[in-house]
Amino acid sequence: MNKAIEETKNQIIIPENEIIDYLISKGYVKNDWYEQISSNAMDLEELLKELKESYFDLIHQKYKDYGINYYDLLSIIQALKQLDSADKTLFGKYNSERVNKSLNIKSAWEDNNSWIAETSRIYNSCHQFQLSNLKKEEKSISEYIGSIERSNDTFEKENQKLVNEWKSIISNDDILNKNIKTNSNSVDIVSKESYLSYYSNYLDSLSTQIINNIKTNEIEEAIQYYKTMEILTLKENIEDVDDTDINDTNSLAHLNYFITKGNTNVNDYKSFFNLSKVSENTVKSSTKSEKDSCIFYNNEIRNIILSEVKQLYFFILQRYQELANYSNTNLIASYILQHSQVIIRKQTTKSLLNVINQLKDIVQKFEEFNEIWLKAYSKGYQFETLENLNSKVNQIHYQEEKIKKNKQRITELKNRLEAKTEEINNVQTYTDDLKSNLEKSLSKILRKTAIIKDFQ
Repeated sequence: MNKAIEETKNQIIIPENEIIDYLISKGYVKNDWYEQISSNAMDLEELLKELKESYFDLIHQKYKDYGINYYDLLSIIQALKQLDSADKTLFGKYNSERVNKSLNIKSAWEDNNSWIAETSRIYNSCHQFQLSNLKKEEKSISEYIGSIERSNDTFEKENQKLVNEWKSIISNDDILNKNIKTNSNSVDIVSKESYLSYYSNYLDSLSTQIINNIKTNEIEEAIQYYKTMEILTLKENIEDVDDTDINDTNSLAHLNYFITKGNTNVNDYKSFFNLSKVSENTVKSSTKSEKDSCIFYNNEIRNIILSEVKQLYFFILQRYQELANYSNTNLIASYILQHSQVIIRKQTTKSLLNVINQLKDIVQKFEEFNEIWLKAYSKGYQFETLENLNSKVNQIHYQEEKIKKNKQRITELKNRLEAKTEEINNVQTYTDDLKSNLEKSLSKILRKTAIIKDFQ
């Protein structure tokens, strides 16, 4: 006896794939059972075509999904006897062609118990293969959904990292930070035009501050003080120094021009100093900007003015230190101080310290202007900053699109999974019912309790 089959006097436990072989070996079913079933296949198809009532919709669906088993045939016969009861004769027979055809098929199937072999085949096919394959498909879809969800999690984490890096670049640049909002996870491309506009506006503001800070009475007086001291060192007699000498000196000429004439255009500047040429900027602040023609936006001229501001700063710093260390016992210094111009005599450590602080602030703003200018118009820095920002934005947007498509795909797959689960439930219900009926029929044929064991 097959070891897979557990049989006693009152019970048999038989694997689903062993039922037909067992029935044949015990003589309950003949070897040619399938030929007998197949010989009635055409009759069955013709019968099904005649079952047009809505009552038989489920039968048609079963035929399409699994095939018609013996128990389905019994339900067809029962329904037809009710539907075609008007055709029943006094002797209990039917004139209904459909009823008679279904009864003929039943009779053929019952010959040598062919029906139970066919029903076992259908059960085995549905349970062992169809249901198993459906569950594999369900698992595959579920795993695929999980894979896409993990991919989206990775994309979202990468995007958050890119957003944080993008924000960090913005927040570490004072000018960009003032103009670009970073209080949300929304990131946008920074165009070259916007970038230049932010920097240009800041440079305009900074240049206005420098011009206002440099055009003060204290700075003008400091320049006069510088020129007076310069002339004083060239004269043998201190009393020979007058205002004409001071006005004739060319010291700090560019700074003085900037204070008295203002931020003129380069051509006026060239004409004033009788210059044939001034180096142009290697880059333009704008394609149609009038600022490029102003002296403060010309790198060469601006740096000349800056050098003279520094020159004045170090002079005032030196005079402050000398005055702070001044002693009345130094007769030469006392004589010079007493007989010098009013502009020299009126200077105190307090007034000089005030000018020093003003000049220091102006120098810092000049240097900041130069640094910002390079950041704004240096192609290398500009390209690196914009490339660093916008490459992250492009990557974020690309991955956001991937996430969006993945979410759409997940929705589609979940719908498929739901449909697949419903299909599995239907097949499971069908096979459970079929198994129950088979066990009852086998128990009746074998005259002992029959239990069908799932295929391992």
